[in-house]
Amino acid sequence: MAERRTPRVRAPRTARARVRRALALVPVVLVCAFLLLPLLVVAVSSFNADNNFRFPPSGLSLRWYAEVFGSAQWLDALGYSLRVALLVVPVVVVLGTLGGYAVGAGSFPGRRALGLLFLSPMAVPGVMVGLALLYQLQRAGMVGSAEGLWLAHLVVTFPFCVRVVAVSAAALDPRLPRAARSLGATPLRTFLTVTVPLLRPGIVAGAFLAAVISLGEVAVSVLVAGAGEATVPVRIYSAVQVQLEPTVAAVSTLLLLVSVATIAVLDRTVHVSRFL
Repeated sequence: MAERRTPRVRAPRTARARVRRALALVPVVLVCAFLLLPLLVVAVSSFNADNNFRFPPSGLSLRWYAEVFGSAQWLDALGYSLRVALLVVPVVVVLGTLGGYAVGAGSFPGRRALGLLFLSPMAVPGVMVGLALLYQLQRAGMVGSAEGLWLAHLVVTFPFCVRVVAVSAAALDPRLPRAARSLGATPLRTFLTVTVPLLRPGIVAGAFLAAVISLGEVAVSVLVAGAGEATVPVRIYSAVQVQLEPTVAAVSTLLLLVSVATIAVLDRTVHVSRFL
């Protein structure tokens, strides 16, 4: 009869190992607290019953949310932000899909250089991008116009769409488009009926990221929006220059909820975290 093997008994975790693990979690906890506590302070302060911005609030009230939805200025800013985002997303999805597919699945000379060029606005500070756009738009006479703001948001959101589509394109099986071509499909039909459906998770993630970034963009918008209509972030920036009111906290909390809900839905449906 074969000898029975006695199961190995793992040695109990020593106190030193537990201490090392606890110490390794300290920087993680500190970073999370540094990122989340300011958001929590703003969200809680938006329910303050007083007329000033304070934490902790002296009382809880929804009056500032009612004031936001009853204010023509805030509603106009929200409508303008939504219009800009709705105009930006379709165009950036088309351009980002083509650019991301070329960078992620292409095999032509200069592909890496082209990818770096597409993603360069992500690496440049937003103020520098805004100043460059301000110079170009001023020469074209488009500063303060909806068209100029639309072009600026295209430049800002395009790299993110390219990034997520490129990751999705790099994971494609090249045999599938090749099989469609061998069956007589044209390159355009192969791209539209085979490649695009396979890229759908990346395209959807890029579209929602572009919308969220467009709604929250402030550095570029402040420089190119002008003195006419303003987006919600520009209106917030202008409001805090005079007085920090709880209405600003209420609007910021609403934008935060929209962003968090969008990212949560994307992560559950298309697993957006693997594209970032």
